[in-house]
Amino acid sequence: MAGTKGTPKKDRFLRALVATGTVTTAAEAAGVHRRTAYKWREADEEFAALWDEALEDAADKLEAEAIRRAYKGSDTLLIFLLKGLKPERYKERASYEHTGKLDHTHRPDLSRLTDKELETLEHILGRAAESAGGSD
Repeated sequence: MAGTKGTPKKDRFLRALVATGTVTTAAEAAGVHRRTAYKWREADEEFAALWDEALEDAADKLEAEAIRRAYKGSDTLLIFLLKGLKPERYKERASYEHTGKLDHTHRPDLSRLTDKELETLEHILGRAAESAGGSD
């Protein structure tokens, strides 16, 4: 990663960002508060671009380490890497199939409802049918 035309603190920040991938740790390495680093980013387009590049470099290093570990015996990392690199082949697939009949004729048992509750239900169903355009 190229250096900036900025200050030595900005350069230290960017080198540490590549090494760690974390803004807080990079700011500590540069001897500044993380808010200062974010202010630099807002004010300096070149610095912002280098920041993005530093994070990509850090991510590439992490990916390389994950691949190394996957080859050394981490089945979990191997699975995640394959899913990420070849999702069309290794993504999760699920298929659900219902077998049997669906009974659409089921009627609820209304025998325990009071007369008042039945009247209310009848009223609600009548209004629902009206709003649906039917008169069932």
